[in-house]
Amino acid sequence: MASEDQESKTEQPSSKKLGKAYAAGQFPIGHDAILVAVTGTCCLTLAIVGGVLRNGLVALLRSAAGSVDRTPFRSLLGQAAAPGLALLWVCLAAGGAGILATLVQTKGQVPTERPLLDLGRVVRGFSGLSRIFRKDFALDLLLALGKAIVIASAVWPSARRDLVRLPELLTAEPGAQLSAGFQMLLRAARPAFGALLVLAAAEWALARYRFFRDQRMTKQEMRDEVRDEEGDAQIKSRRRQRARQQLRNRARVEVPRADALVVNPTHVAVAIRYRRLEGRAPRVTAKGKGVLAEHMRELARENGVAIVENIPLARFLYRKVKVGGEVPAQTYKAVAAILAFVYRLSGRREEGTRA
Repeated sequence: MASEDQESKTEQPSSKKLGKAYAAGQFPIGHDAILVAVTGTCCLTLAIVGGVLRNGLVALLRSAAGSVDRTPFRSLLGQAAAPGLALLWVCLAAGGAGILATLVQTKGQVPTERPLLDLGRVVRGFSGLSRIFRKDFALDLLLALGKAIVIASAVWPSARRDLVRLPELLTAEPGAQLSAGFQMLLRAARPAFGALLVLAAAEWALARYRFFRDQRMTKQEMRDEVRDEEGDAQIKSRRRQRARQQLRNRARVEVPRADALVVNPTHVAVAIRYRRLEGRAPRVTAKGKGVLAEHMRELARENGVAIVENIPLARFLYRKVKVGGEVPAQTYKAVAAILAFVYRLSGRREEGTRA
């Protein structure tokens, strides 16, 4: 059944579904990338504070060995402060690197719908033992085994050379033992870190593939989401019809009161009107295109409103000026010429007397 459901999910996930997944705490996180960040930061921080840590530990060991028969151990706390502080810096840097690597992969998004403590999730974890039989879980086991083999293969050449020197270090001074131990770790860390980088990149790519595969949608889910976002088709149709009726009603009121109707010549119609008491410039009182433009021309003819053909001006006013807005300054000359022409035809003065 699960395979059939997965096969039916042929559509890429929408931004809405991805947003829901992120809000629920589902992110394509590569855990090996976090491990690489923590390991690299630990190595870098140890390289910076390694001298302080080494000297502090050597001094502490010497003091403890030289006074173990007569000095209480609490007196050694002061000498343990320096190496302890160095280790604290290493831990803080590693923790900060892990948090930063996680935030980078989640793009700083924080789950908003997932509780901090979900006991139901814990219970579901115990009841989900059947997951071990899933193909992905078997693949994860093989990948984990492969990671161990790759890292061991990368580290073994360096470790094999250092294992020969271990008997010599048993009789060396504490400072020499610590220095040799750090050097051994450093030599082993370099190939291990390189292998971890390659594995982290592969694991991150696999995590993203699985995430987007699981978030895919069926065609029916896509249709349902589009319907939810855009609304029911009948409701949308009624809204458009209501909007068209409102525009026709406004045109029925404003076109008879307009001074002129600028047309293009059949597709666009814009009604303009100028009264000194209404503003500094002529206003667009109604506009429309297609069927509404034809209706406005009929209203203009019925009410004796001059119809003036000016294609560039009609297009510009229709696109740029809202109904009720003043015409822009760059159209003053063209609009003034039309109004002057209309006033001469009607015998009215510029300010007009039309109600």
